[in-house]
Amino acid sequence: MTAYRTNSGEAGFTLVEIAIVLLIVTILLGYTLAMFPVQQELKQYREARQDIQRIKEAVIGFAQVNGRLPCPALPPSGGREDDTGASGCKSYAGFVPATTLGLNGRMNADRLMVDPWGNPYRYYVADSDYDGDGNDDFVIPGEMRDVGLVDTNGDNYIDLDANLVVCEGTSTSSDECSNGDYVVGDPDTTLTPPAYAGAPVVIVSMGKNWSDTPSGEELENAGAKLTNTDLSLGIGPTGKEYLLDDDTVFSRPSGQREDFDDVVDWISSNRLFSKMIEAGQLP
Repeated sequence: MTAYRTNSGEAGFTLVEIAIVLLIVTILLGYTLAMFPVQQELKQYREARQDIQRIKEAVIGFAQVNGRLPCPALPPSGGREDDTGASGCKSYAGFVPATTLGLNGRMNADRLMVDPWGNPYRYYVADSDYDGDGNDDFVIPGEMRDVGLVDTNGDNYIDLDANLVVCEGTSTSSDECSNGDYVVGDPDTTLTPPAYAGAPVVIVSMGKNWSDTPSGEELENAGAKLTNTDLSLGIGPTGKEYLLDDDTVFSRPSGQREDFDDVVDWISSNRLFSKMIEAGQLP
């Protein structure tokens, strides 16, 4: 019987195969690195929206207990609401009163709650005074109940009418919504006093590009009227992170404009009123 011997060897990768593998790995690594900033940005926007939702719930909870909305915080107030203690707020444009609301999160040196890009969340509350008694309807204890959820003058608007307006896209130089694109509110200036059916609270994150030169709707959302060149209330640092002015019209970004990336949210009157009714603060 003849024995046959076979030689067996293990074949290795060729240089061509190794080059192909390295090319694929390089492409995948490059794609991952390219997508990282996008993924990070999406994460930051998710965090901002989550923060704003927490703020809204805390504001509603405060109103249910106290029968009013909290005033904004100002830089010297240490994150506490800054009110006059009598007829209303020192300013209706300001920052989230995180200390008053018991909110935790990112804070700057002035104890103002900041968004993922380090800018303080802006908080605006309606300064409506329907009956003209000098007591603002939404921020004085019991005033919402006194004004009530009725339409006493037959103008098809309830008397407890908030005056914060949100536009889709842009607002005009006259501080109204361009092309009538109202998301919240629609001012009827033919009425005396004007009726709005607007939001009692608006909360804004200025987005990632607020560190660049702000203009247009970004200034509008910071509380600086497009028709007003005076951008400071004379409080806190002079940096643009604290630009403030009285304003009631805000713009929600739409489309793919890279220069306008704010996160704009609000508490609707219906939601506030329903929660106040649950708590026995209304009607």
